[in-house]
Amino acid sequence: MAHSVKPSHLLLFVFFLSSLESILATTREGEALVKWKNSLAPSSFLDSWSLTNLDNLCNWTAITCNSAGSVSKINLFEKQLNGMLSEFGFTSFPNLNYLTLADNFFSGPIPPAIENLTQLQYLDLSMNSLNGPIPFQVSHLQSLLILNLSQNALQAPNWSHFSPMPFLRILDLSFNNLVSKFPEFISNSHSLTHLNLSNNKFTGHLVHKFTNLQNLETLYLQINSFEGPFPPDIVQLSKLKRLSLSGNKFSGSIPNDVRLLFGLESLNLGNNSFEGPLPPDIFKLSKLKRLVLWSNKFSGSVSNDIGLLSELETLDLNSNFFEGPLPPNVFKLSKLRFLYLWGNKFSGSISNDIGLLSELETLNLNSNFFEGPLPPNVFKLSKLRFLYLWGNKFSGSVSNDIGLLSNLEHLDLDSNFFEGPFPSNIFKLRLKILNLSNNRNLFQRSFPIGLELLSNLSYLGLHSSNLSGNIPSYIGNLKLLEFLDLGSNQLTGPLSKIVYNLTNLILLDVSYNSLHGNIQSDLWQYNDHPTLEYMSLSGNYFTGELPTTICNVTSLSVLDLSNNELSGALPNCFGNLADRLLFINLANNQFRGTIPTTFSRSCQLKYLNMDNNEFEGLLPPSLENCKHLRILDIGNNKIGGTFPSWLYVLGELEVLLLRSNKLYGTISGRSIEDPFPKLRIVDLSNNQFTGHLPIQYFKNMKSTDNLYRFQDGKGVFCFRYEASVSLTVKGTEYEVKKILHIYTTIDLSCNKFQGEIPDVIGELRWLALLNLSHNSLTGPIPSLLRNMKELQSLDLSSNQLTGAIPPQLTALTYLEVLNLSGNHLSGEIPQKGQFNTFNNDSYLGNSALCGSPLTKKCANTASPPQEVGNGDEDDAGDELTWEAIVMGYGCGLICGLSSAYIVLKLGKPWWFVRYVEVLQLKLMKRYA
Repeated sequence: MAHSVKPSHLLLFVFFLSSLESILATTREGEALVKWKNSLAPSSFLDSWSLTNLDNLCNWTAITCNSAGSVSKINLFEKQLNGMLSEFGFTSFPNLNYLTLADNFFSGPIPPAIENLTQLQYLDLSMNSLNGPIPFQVSHLQSLLILNLSQNALQAPNWSHFSPMPFLRILDLSFNNLVSKFPEFISNSHSLTHLNLSNNKFTGHLVHKFTNLQNLETLYLQINSFEGPFPPDIVQLSKLKRLSLSGNKFSGSIPNDVRLLFGLESLNLGNNSFEGPLPPDIFKLSKLKRLVLWSNKFSGSVSNDIGLLSELETLDLNSNFFEGPLPPNVFKLSKLRFLYLWGNKFSGSISNDIGLLSELETLNLNSNFFEGPLPPNVFKLSKLRFLYLWGNKFSGSVSNDIGLLSNLEHLDLDSNFFEGPFPSNIFKLRLKILNLSNNRNLFQRSFPIGLELLSNLSYLGLHSSNLSGNIPSYIGNLKLLEFLDLGSNQLTGPLSKIVYNLTNLILLDVSYNSLHGNIQSDLWQYNDHPTLEYMSLSGNYFTGELPTTICNVTSLSVLDLSNNELSGALPNCFGNLADRLLFINLANNQFRGTIPTTFSRSCQLKYLNMDNNEFEGLLPPSLENCKHLRILDIGNNKIGGTFPSWLYVLGELEVLLLRSNKLYGTISGRSIEDPFPKLRIVDLSNNQFTGHLPIQYFKNMKSTDNLYRFQDGKGVFCFRYEASVSLTVKGTEYEVKKILHIYTTIDLSCNKFQGEIPDVIGELRWLALLNLSHNSLTGPIPSLLRNMKELQSLDLSSNQLTGAIPPQLTALTYLEVLNLSGNHLSGEIPQKGQFNTFNNDSYLGNSALCGSPLTKKCANTASPPQEVGNGDEDDAGDELTWEAIVMGYGCGLICGLSSAYIVLKLGKPWWFVRYVEVLQLKLMKRYA
């Protein structure tokens, strides 16, 4: 007898199976989550994730379920979780459509098994430490709408394995380490509205990359290495609202078709190489709120049509070549909040219509040629918070109405021509930054009364303000001060009690005043100055010995005590300072004793200057631990012994000055294969070195793009310290900074070197200045000197050189200085090129030389007419010739120069300044 199954029983059985499957699925999901949790660092946030709590899965922290009880959403944003994704059960979540692990501490690779999350629509793994290539399986998540992998350490995969993602709307790969061309799969992901590839290392051109991305509203490509012209198909993206191409290598002009982006609200093209004038139609982008063009090569004037950008809130034209006055209509941009024009060539006065910019919060006109008084209405900008006018030609007094700017936080009037009386209402403001430096007539030689009321100050700049007298004690009550710059005034008195209370100082610069006092003071209680990074006390009259408490320093990066009257031996622990300090300058004091030997393997020094003291003994071998050392100046001391051969291990060394010491013996590179690979300036003059010239050890001479500079900062203000070396010209030493990095110099003068000048000298093709004078060199002048195409100064005087002057030297077209006097040279002086510009001082003391410019005629040879020198037009009209200015008078000549920053302790002789200006112009032409 057959039995039939009732339909109700069948439905019940199906329901039972379905429920059992759901329970089993929920169990699998819960077990997978617990397994992954156990692989992570312990976190109380995940306490609810437990096998004993499986029945309550949908109420677990960060878990959301769908109507069937299956996990659909995992939100672990910013939960301080630490671990990897390798144990995440990607196959256990068939219904997961939302996953965010952003802003945690996950590391390791993204597992390829992520492709099993087939229902995923939202994936955010940003702000972690994930690494390795992005797996191509991510592109198999064809339901994804949003993919955010930004701010990790991910690497570029082989993009050709990626599939287009047809539904993807937002893709953010910014802030990773992606080195590749533009990923092709992106070009075919047609639904994209937001694309962010910024802050990576993408390269190549971008022609025809965006043709299919007609839905793009946001395109961020900034800070990569894209190059070529403005991507032409971008102008066809009619829905684009935000475009940033800044920080790449784009070049050429901006197409006038940019007007087609009529919906654009933000345009950022900063820090590229775009050039030429702005296209006229850029001002037809009527919805534009943000226009950023900083650090390009845009030029010409700014059209008055800029007034058409009525919605503009940010205008940033920083660091270009714009010129002329500001167009009047810029003051009709009534919604403007941020105006950045610094680093251009704008000129003229500022219209009083600036008062119409009632929403303005930041006004930055730094480094232009604006002039005249400040317009009265600038003080009606009640929302103004930041006012930067540094480096212009503003003049007149500052109105007391400045007190109306009640929201002003930053005021920078540095390097103008403002004059007193100083407005007292400025002290009613809640300023955080006040920079009044380089306005020599703003104060009546004394600190303004009321300065102590600015209790919120973190930055006070009064550099070169013609101040005199003692530093007022109330400066010490400005407890929030982080930057205090009082350098280059005529201040007197002690310092220690003033800075004792300034426990937040980052920078202290009181250089080049007349301050005095014993260096052993509360100033060195560094436990009370835990943040101090930069200290310059140079150019004062501080006395005494360095106390051992200096070794307690924990934060200093720059210490400059040069040009004082400090004395005594350095504390034995001094070398330990180099474990933290980058720049140490003790030059021009009266320190004595031996240099401490405690430089450890942790040495961080880049610059050490002990020039012109009374140090004696040996140069400590422990300095070889300072592997980062780039400048070493121990000149003008009493250092003895043979040449310290361990210096060869300092592979970063670029400047080596050991002149005027008591060093002796031969200089040998021993078995060193490539000694001094980066050396550019070497001065061993005025010692007792013997043997053959060590030219072969300095064969790598060439200029560098590296600047000898420490730079740090906070907010919009930065501070820098530029290393200097002391260079000797006509027996006078000058402290030189700035373009020191472009010089290549060898000075071995005033020693006892013997033998011939080696032919290897011809390999020094980048050498600019060579001084071998006052030795005992013999033999001929090598004709291979002709290969030194960059040579500007050659001094071989006071040796025993013989033979003729090689006519090949006339090929040295940059040679401006020549001194061959005091030798045994013979024959006719070459009459060609630069040799037509040298006078008889270059050849005196060579009895067998003949021909112009000497009066001695060559036998049986008609004296050729004196040729006019073919120097640059810039030299015309100089009353002093180059050779008369720079020729080596005695020992220790180094023809190093500074572009515009030469600190002259003994004044600024006009002939030296003119020499600097002319040579700088030549160098700029050649190195441009």
